[in-house]
Amino acid sequence: MNPTFAIEDRIRKTSLLVAAVVALMAGPASAANLVNNGSFETPDVTAGNNYVLYNTGSTGVTGWTVLGPTPIDAIHITPDTYQGLKGSDGHQWIDLTGIYGYDKGLLSDAIATAIGTKYHVSFDVGNYVPFGMATLGVAINGGAEQLFTNTSLAPTLTAPMNWASFGFDWVADSTSTRLSFVGRANGVLSNNGGIGLDNVSLTLLSSPAPEPSSWMLLLGGLGLVGALGRRRAQGGPDARDARGVAPSHGRLRRCA
Repeated sequence: MNPTFAIEDRIRKTSLLVAAVVALMAGPASAANLVNNGSFETPDVTAGNNYVLYNTGSTGVTGWTVLGPTPIDAIHITPDTYQGLKGSDGHQWIDLTGIYGYDKGLLSDAIATAIGTKYHVSFDVGNYVPFGMATLGVAINGGAEQLFTNTSLAPTLTAPMNWASFGFDWVADSTSTRLSFVGRANGVLSNNGGIGLDNVSLTLLSSPAPEPSSWMLLLGGLGLVGALGRRRAQGGPDARDARGVAPSHGRLRRCA
């Protein structure tokens, strides 16, 4: 192989290796939702033109288990075909009050997560405007619950529903994660007749810190690319022309 071509091939391959390591450490280019059925589109109940109740312990809502203080009347899927009550994403949403009441909710199926990795949890809280504001509690793996309240009763494109988006970052401390969403009493900031939940997602924000070996591989690759480039620029042993002839650095002597 022509020595010049050999050097260029080594530089190209090393550059590709460095790029691969950088991409590996940077994480995925786009964030996919890790929550199964986060917009509650299955089962599809739109054809019935009515809400469908699911009792405590039910797994009838794909990807979720129903939570509640009593065995009956826990939550229901509401389709937009029922009195025009629109969700924030798709055609269905969850009313965490069931018929009426608080402390009812949903627990997600287990989601595989990586310890030390940062994720983003997001969801929408819906107010049925005639009933007032809504508050729900969010917890991860049974930990401390955070309350989120939609305080807006302004008319929107989804009226008589008003939806607000919420979210927070979280660093995983377990390889398996479950999210819970429960309708809560909160004085005038909540009501027991309509607490909406929709558009739930868990997305990857960043990968764990790279291992030392990955950094060494990256630095080694960068060093090799730099060294080869310098040798070529300085006309070293590998800097040959297309004929494979090394350049001369001495003065030309004129023959007598």
